[in-house]
Amino acid sequence: MRRASTPLGIDLIDAYANAEISRRDFLRRGTVLGVSATVLTSVLAACATELEVGQRAQTPGRILPTTSAIEPTAPPAPTSPPDPTAEAVPSPTPEPTPAPANGAAALRVGTIFGDVNTGLDPLNMLDLGTYGVVSQSFEYLVGLAPDGFIGSNGLARSWAPNADGTAWTFDLRPGVMWHDGTLFTAVDVVASIDRLAAARSGLNGTVSPGATEAFDDLTVVVNLDRPMSNLPVLLSALNPQALITPVNYSEGTTLDQRPNGTGPWRLTDYDQSRSIAVFEANPAYWGGSPLLDQVSFIGFENDSARVSAFAAGEIDVVQSFEPTYGSSLLDDRAVTILSPASARHRQVWFNTQLPVDGALTDPIVRKAIACCIDRQQVVNEVYAGRAIIANDHPIHPSLPFFDAGAVDQRVRNIDQARELLSQAGIQELDVTLQVGDLAISQDMASVLSANCADAGIRLEISVTRNIDFYGDYWCSGASYGSQPDSSGPGLPCGASAAMGIVDYGHRPIPDVYLGRSLVTDGDWNSSNFASTELDAAFAEYQAAMDVAAQRRAASDIQRTIHDETPVIIPAFAEYLAAHRGALQNVQASALGHLRLERARWAS
Repeated sequence: MRRASTPLGIDLIDAYANAEISRRDFLRRGTVLGVSATVLTSVLAACATELEVGQRAQTPGRILPTTSAIEPTAPPAPTSPPDPTAEAVPSPTPEPTPAPANGAAALRVGTIFGDVNTGLDPLNMLDLGTYGVVSQSFEYLVGLAPDGFIGSNGLARSWAPNADGTAWTFDLRPGVMWHDGTLFTAVDVVASIDRLAAARSGLNGTVSPGATEAFDDLTVVVNLDRPMSNLPVLLSALNPQALITPVNYSEGTTLDQRPNGTGPWRLTDYDQSRSIAVFEANPAYWGGSPLLDQVSFIGFENDSARVSAFAAGEIDVVQSFEPTYGSSLLDDRAVTILSPASARHRQVWFNTQLPVDGALTDPIVRKAIACCIDRQQVVNEVYAGRAIIANDHPIHPSLPFFDAGAVDQRVRNIDQARELLSQAGIQELDVTLQVGDLAISQDMASVLSANCADAGIRLEISVTRNIDFYGDYWCSGASYGSQPDSSGPGLPCGASAAMGIVDYGHRPIPDVYLGRSLVTDGDWNSSNFASTELDAAFAEYQAAMDVAAQRRAASDIQRTIHDETPVIIPAFAEYLAAHRGALQNVQASALGHLRLERARWAS
């Protein structure tokens, strides 16, 4: 087995044999490094087995971890959605989409209403509703396994790094056709990664435009600016903007402008004003023709509207819902609930640089606010108990490199909050807390406001339509923002709000959470946080090719974020999707993707 593996693979095998990592982490790390399934299986057979960490048994309430697949056919896929919105006033029910002719089998999916600013732009899309729609036609280089982690069921059949992790080679699937009848080749992948690198979509500081090469029609070599241990994850559905598009696409091209793809579904109609997309089956799909004839995605403004439409028989699948607004689904045994692995969370950000001399530019004041938060109350009241307490950094405690001893768990301590405010020379504080009109964001804002009031901190909650929130308050200095001229070196989001709450979808590793939202000049860094210590620790973490080195770097990351408090992350929440019990073979990810090519109605 050791002879059949690479040096990095041998290090991984030794770590598992010495009980340094769990069975689950061994399989997942091996998949990332491109270790063959044969070698992984042989190692498991040779070593003593153990119960997978975090493995959940299926319970009587028809709750399935990721997929409702009943037939072990074709590669599974992802699905999971967005986030809730205004609970009190449900959006108008969209007009029904046309039924397919001749009694053809169809499916209707209720999604979050897509962002009208980005539309169906595969490179610049920001919301989970759009992720789920665009990924029906376009696919990822690295696939999504049934457990919600990466797998070899994407456009690449296999991959492997060189010895130091500075170059990765991907072997592509042969015979894949674009919807327009042209052949998919390595030049499409090279162009897509170049566009991804230029847009800094999760690859900033790792891959430069022009550094990816087509060795031949079915082999791609990605040459990195620095070592990177998790590149396959960032070229999968777990980095949603990493979709592979044709070589002649350009940044800003949308799926509806130029319908194409390699995926199982072809776009036939799109109404942006109503957020409705209609797809027909692609009979030439490399994974086999879909079992259904048509799939429609219908956008709704909030959870309540999606759940109501499901109850009224207007949709068959609820892309996502929060437990506080979907209890009727959870209690109905005729409904199948999908609960894929999730590290999704709400990030409470502080603008650490602006306004100049503002109270929240002082880390002592930020820590005071963090000391006010009752994290268990957030879990209980915002997520109805379907979440775990977090510690104000995005490294999930289930990860093998998480360091439980790096920092103490923050707990609510009003006396300490008042003491910190006193150190900062502040007796009372008034702050406007900006949120989009997602229900869970508003619920969390209400809890935070009540928590902080006990320390003399008044949070005034300001609610904006979510489609305007990102550009006006989250990253106002971004190219899509309302104040792009306010950005500059060290100020990637310019005049973002002094404090706000933004939703982050699931990522199985924290690279996107860190690299895009906390590292200096990250394109989602609404905190405008700039820390040489964090930048160095993140670079060390990404370059680490073994778990021990990753853990050392992660420990420094946890300490730096905790000490500076550019953000508050109170909890990691479960992801929930639902469909009718008569529907089979649906897979969901916690990022809004739905894989439906094997979906069928039970006879």
